[in-house]
Amino acid sequence: MKKIILKPKFKNNIGTDAFTDWGILLAVSFLIAIFLIGIGSYVYINTQTDLEMRVTPSVTNNKPSFDTQLLKKVVGTFDARANERVLLSKGYVGPSDPSLP
Repeated sequence: MKKIILKPKFKNNIGTDAFTDWGILLAVSFLIAIFLIGIGSYVYINTQTDLEMRVTPSVTNNKPSFDTQLLKKVVGTFDARANERVLLSKGYVGPSDPSLP
């Protein structure tokens, strides 16, 4: 009686048959894509549920709060820049050249 041994054909054809190579490449790529999509959806779902659990009711105030000292400081900085720009647009503002008469 003769023994029947089944050997996969694709092992013999790897690297020599383009159809086999492309089939293996596409199958592995598909499996990796499915795996990555699964991980991404798992992380997304857990993040969404975690964010929903952390939502706290916000306190609404009708009166807006402003830091007037900071506002004055920022406005002062902008005014100083504007003055400096005006001086620069007029020309050279440094000390005069002593070698010129």
